[in-house]
Parts: sequence; C-alpha cells; structure tokens
Amino acid sequence: MSQISLQMKRIIYSTLFFSIFLFSGCKKDTPQNIVQTIDPSVQFTANTFNDLYLWYESMPAVDLTTIKTPDEYINKVRYIKDRWSFTMTYTDMVGLLQNGETTGWGAGMGFDELNLLRILFVYDNSAMGKAGVKRGWQIKALNGKTVASMSDAEVNTALNNAGNSFVFIKNDGSETTIQLTQGAIIINSVQYSGIFPRGAKKVGYLVFSDFLGSSVKELNSVFDGFSSQGVTDLILDLRYNGGGTLDCADSLVAMLAGKPNSGKVYNTLTYNNKHIRMGYQSLIGLKSNSVQLDKLVVITTSSTASASELVISGLKPYMNMKLIGSTTHGKPVGMNIEGDTKLNIAVAPISFRNVNSQGYSDYFDGIPVDFTVKDNVTQDWGNPTDACLTAALNYISLGAIGSINIKSAIIPGRIIYKGTDHPVENLYQSGNKPVQ
Repeated sequence: MSQISLQMKRIIYSTLFFSIFLFSGCKKDTPQNIVQTIDPSVQFTANTFNDLYLWYESMPAVDLTTIKTPDEYINKVRYIKDRWSFTMTYTDMVGLLQNGETTGWGAGMGFDELNLLRILFVYDNSAMGKAGVKRGWQIKALNGKTVASMSDAEVNTALNNAGNSFVFIKNDGSETTIQLTQGAIIINSVQYSGIFPRGAKKVGYLVFSDFLGSSVKELNSVFDGFSSQGVTDLILDLRYNGGGTLDCADSLVAMLAGKPNSGKVYNTLTYNNKHIRMGYQSLIGLKSNSVQLDKLVVITTSSTASASELVISGLKPYMNMKLIGSTTHGKPVGMNIEGDTKLNIAVAPISFRNVNSQGYSDYFDGIPVDFTVKDNVTQDWGNPTDACLTAALNYISLGAIGSINIKSAIIPGRIIYKGTDHPVENLYQSGNKPVQ
C-alpha cells in the first residue's frame, strides 16, 4: 500500500457485491444464515474517509454491506461543500500525476454565446494536436450531423465514440474535414509563452494548463527565457487550469516571487483534528530563473481551480497582482490520496484546507477578479485580438484595461469536454513535510 496526495475528476468504478447463502438440510431449502460481505474497495474507501476526511465528524453512518462501489459510498457521506472527493484507478493516477500520461481527444471544447462549439485548448501530443487543430476553431459538424442540430447530450455522446469525423471551421474561415481517433496523450502544460515589448517594458505571457510533475521542466525552460531577456511584467493565463501538484505550485511560486520574497510563507495546510501534525507551511523558494516583476496579471475563469487558486491566494500579499477575466472556481481545500496497489484504487478525500499568510481561505464561491472580461475564443493563443490578453496588456502599459469589444464569449459552465479521459481537474498533491 502506498500513500500519494492529489485531486481530480471523479470516475465511477463497477465492483461486485455479493452475499453467501448457506442452506440447511430441512424439508424445505430455506436460508438459515446470510453472510453479508463488504466489497474490499468500499471498505478501503470508508477507512480512508473515516481517517483523513476534513469533515469526517459530519459523515452519516452508512451500512457498508449495502454499498456497491466506492463512489456510491462517497456520495452518501459527502459534506455539502465537497464537490471534489473522488476515486480512480491507481495506475491511471500515477501515469497522469507523474508523467502527464492520459488518453482522449486532447482538446478542451466549449460553447460560446452564439451557440458555436469552440476549441479552447489543444495538447500538442494528442489526436487533435497531431492533426493541427488549434484554439479558436469551430466544430461545425460531427459524423455528418451539424452541431447546431444536436443537443449537449448528443454532442457528449458523439465525443464518447472512439472515432469521429469532424468538420472544423478554421480561424481564417476555411473549412476542413478530419477523421480522428482517440488515443494516448502526453500533456504539455505550457500551452503558449512569449514576450510582448511595451515601451521600456518586456511583458512575459505564459498560458499554463496543468500543475504536474512533468510540468516543472517546461516551466524552467520558459522562465530561463523570461529571466535572461529581462522580463519586467508578466501575464499568467490560468483560465483553464484546474489544478495540480503542490510541488509544481512551489516551483511556479518561486519563479514568480522568489525575488525578493524567498523564505516567506505563502500557504499553510490545515488538517482535521486527527492529523493536526500533518499540517505544514509552504515557503516561497528562490531559483536561478526567478524573475522580479513590477506587475503580475492573472487571467482566470470559472475553470481556474485548486492549485491555480492556491498560487493566486498565496501571492496576493506579496505581489502587485491584478486578476482579469471572471471569478475562479472556488476550491480552498485539497486531498491526500490513499492508494492500494493490490486493489488498484486511489481514494482522494478532501483532507486539508489552504490558508494564505493573511488567513485568507474561505473562497468556496471563488476568488473575484479586479476587472471582468469575458472569455472570447476566436483565435489561437497569443493573438492580440484575444480580449483577456488585450485587457492585460493594456493594464500593464496604461494602468487601465481600456475598451474591450467582444462579439461572443464562452458560456461559463457549458464547457462540454475537458480534453482528456482523466482531466487534470482539481488535482492536488501534498508533500510529506513536517509541521513548521
């Protein structure tokens, strides 16, 4: 058995529940004794929740012999504020968390206010990435049926197919039909990076989608460039970043704020009263590629969650930071995962609360932005017609976002598909560090 911490989308697993009936030798074969058993995965899940769950004292009593799956158990004991506790297979969890390995189409999709289904982001090493699909493309039709004539449920059903014929409208207005099959994905967390000169300023722009163990190498490469080229201000685009590992968050925080804030506390993890000593403080580190910024602008949406919110909350007391876009997801808590290799299960109960250096923690309704700008998706990353990017560049140069013209924007909450079969959504890993 091993212990790992993370958080991500719940996945339902089927398990067997059975009873053994013993029969006597009477005239009529009637059951004399019924031995009720508990599924081992359900028992393991219950043990984990009773020990680590942040709200374990509020859990109702449950007869485990009546529970068929771990997720059925979680749904019965879940605290009202908990939208995130989950289970998944141990092997899938390790591959995703450590190596960014998963499967699927490799692109996020969402509807805009004109009811057009848009590509939000694409992983390079995926079915869509290899086919050249770009952010901003419209999916006009699936398997000969126009998206306009389909319900959301029908779109999702089609996306569950192993293969589909897609008709895309590219960003230049031309159409292309591509036959695609779902497959393996290696996630690239850096979706885009670049530098925009603005007078005497050099403004770095980083689109970051996932906090994974494999992401740190990507971040190091980007910040090596930012540091060597003298970036003075930075736009951190986290609009679709649903979370990730604490180690990766530590690395990003060090690169953003290590000069001159190294050694300062940016987050404290607090556990339930059974595990008070598991709590610890995260300190701002210092790296060779740490930058010293005049301004930090973070672009957010309702899909900005978990480790993304932790970075925002943790850096607010120390940096000249503004948020542009829309209110974040609202997840000030995280998970420790208990994994059982024999059962091939990883159980992730909400285990701890994140608290910044000023005691800020209760953002279950999300972190509000300083400037509201809708997420319009009509071009690829880095295009100056992107409303949020334009607003961020204007703020850094002028101190105001200016007038932003948006014809249509992605509808919050109507994001159809996250890009992978196991999205890095609300994924969170904590390190085994001592109490400070």
